[in-house]
Amino acid sequence: MTSLLEIPRKPLGQLGAIVGHDSPPPAPSEHPLDAWQMERDDAPIFAYLYRQFQPRRHLEFGTWQGFGATLCLENSPATVWTINLPDGETKPDGTWAYGHRVLDASSAPPGAIVADHGHDAAGPRTYHRTDAASYIGRIYREKGLGHRVCQILCDSRDWDTAAYPADFFDSVLVDGGHAADVMISDTRKALSVLRPGGMILWHDFCPRPDIRERFDSARGVCAGIEQILPELAPQLATLCWIDPSWILLGLKK
Repeated sequence: MTSLLEIPRKPLGQLGAIVGHDSPPPAPSEHPLDAWQMERDDAPIFAYLYRQFQPRRHLEFGTWQGFGATLCLENSPATVWTINLPDGETKPDGTWAYGHRVLDASSAPPGAIVADHGHDAAGPRTYHRTDAASYIGRIYREKGLGHRVCQILCDSRDWDTAAYPADFFDSVLVDGGHAADVMISDTRKALSVLRPGGMILWHDFCPRPDIRERFDSARGVCAGIEQILPELAPQLATLCWIDPSWILLGLKK
């Protein structure tokens, strides 16, 4: 069986050399990996990669509120195609993957999906989904960047790539469903439409055993990569974990 130990670990300081640019990469975050936040700790790395790579057509699995798409839009000339479940991601136990507590349904954003989950000492447990309905891509829309985004609303496993040439996209971010089977499907579709020399990024990848054991997202993504690694090796000229980060980087042959 293949192992994540086969994937090289590359220090963040070497990132410029990996993607063929002289500009220095951002300094490593001072936060430990088990306290990592995408918006705070991985965002400077993503912004650097998009700024150096300058994709013109970018594909993203997993929109959420549009933070990742906005990083690409603000640091490159790209038009972004991004895929999200219209009603948000649900965990295997039936609970919402992403939600925010509100005082009551009337205080939720217009158009948000709201549900009540009983009471506790603070009062009604009313939540609205933050990865569904009007919240999908709200950040890039609020920044006036919506005209550069093709928002696709579907389960990524149902997304048909037949309308896209094999070399259509310059870069891809796989950051949608974190279950291994979803991540594998997204990866296969991504590589089928990524041009030679194109860049593919996976978020929530961290091979450290303590991170995999503690975080469901990292566990699922790492399990998927482990399963698909024999398929990736023949297709990619470069595959490496950027350390420290929760990012796996690949460059297509």
